Amino acid sequence: MRGSVMLAADLVDHLSARVHEFHRAISDIPFNLLGAIPGLNLGCTPVRLVHDGITDSVYKLLRRGARGLFSVGGTTLRRLEAIESLELRPESALTRSSATSTRPRLDLASSILSGFVGDRMARRRNPLRVRYGVYQHGQRLRLTRDGLADAFPQATPRIAVFLHGLCGSETVWKLFRDPANADTDGYGVRLARDLGYTPVFIRYNSGLHVSLNGRHCSRTLTALYQNWPMQAEEIVLIGHSMGGLLARSAAEIAASRGANWLSVLRQIICLGTPHLGAPLEQFVHLASQGMHRLPLLAPLARLLDARSLGIKDLRWGYTRDREWKQRDPDELWTDDRLQYAPLPGVHYRFLGTCLASDPQHLLARLLGDGLVRVPSSLASDVAGADTVLRSALHHMQLLNHPDVYARISDWLSLASEPSFNADTVTT
Repeated sequence: MRGSVMLAADLVDHLSARVHEFHRAISDIPFNLLGAIPGLNLGCTPVRLVHDGITDSVYKLLRRGARGLFSVGGTTLRRLEAIESLELRPESALTRSSATSTRPRLDLASSILSGFVGDRMARRRNPLRVRYGVYQHGQRLRLTRDGLADAFPQATPRIAVFLHGLCGSETVWKLFRDPANADTDGYGVRLARDLGYTPVFIRYNSGLHVSLNGRHCSRTLTALYQNWPMQAEEIVLIGHSMGGLLARSAAEIAASRGANWLSVLRQIICLGTPHLGAPLEQFVHLASQGMHRLPLLAPLARLLDARSLGIKDLRWGYTRDREWKQRDPDELWTDDRLQYAPLPGVHYRFLGTCLASDPQHLLARLLGDGLVRVPSSLASDVAGADTVLRSALHHMQLLNHPDVYARISDWLSLASEPSFNADTVTT
């Protein structure tokens, strides 16, 4: 409840500011026209000053009143939480934690919200913000040896790490599943059954910069590798959409820091990943820049600019800090994406799709899978990747489709490369 109150407070404050700006933009039109007419400008000026003064005061009072009301509500809820925590018995703490972490609808809502405003939720420490971690059955796991042994009693030396996309969580990998058809089981279940991989699902705040989540991911994989119930022999990263950028980011950051889990990283598989950028974010960026130049549309542009930093990273497919640090994320059409060499000993596999059955169809060339165009999802020059194109599939079907699983299975069935070797470069 407190998290919802905090979100409502931010929304009301932001919207009221935009409405105020829109009001002023409308009132400025007649005042500017009358002010340009000789003889009327002297009489117009005092009227404008009075109007603007009253308008600004009213909106300021409304915003302050709303802030005060939400502040009282948040403080009250915080005190109620403190009282509740005192009343809980120590032995009930684990039960309470489990109950609050296994609410799928709340988790889904939090993940969707995080995609759009997750960076702000993190800054405000909103209780509904997504906590980064390895999740199983809706609960975040302890990445200790005992915790992993309890969570994965049938662990194998081969680990498949799954990374969801924007506004997602680990549950998205279960989309399109038919309980009556084993062929529609999630990729994790099928890889465990067919190839002996242990599936590990990561949940992250997709509203944060990809590179920040990449650092979290690298640290998580370090703990996973060190505390796995047995000696890990192989790690593969499978990312959907933004998750593919996260996989690349984690590997690049790990390489720069000499992380030990790179010794068993074998493949990075990206499904519908916008390596060269996402057209929808590029369109919103250009539309916002154009609206800023029109007084009546500038408030709407500021509303669009409030989208998360994670979404803005999708404009060009940023994966490292240097691509966005000390730069204005709303600067007009600036592509600062850097080129990185593929990691030695690691196979990169990029799978893309298009809506039309014919990849050369105009619809396929313009829209790709509906969210990512084919040249961006199959950007083999990014990491010398092996690429595969599937037809007549939309972006979300990449999360669970027989044809996509068949290709993933084929890739993972190939002989593994030797351990990480800085002197060996694969293309």
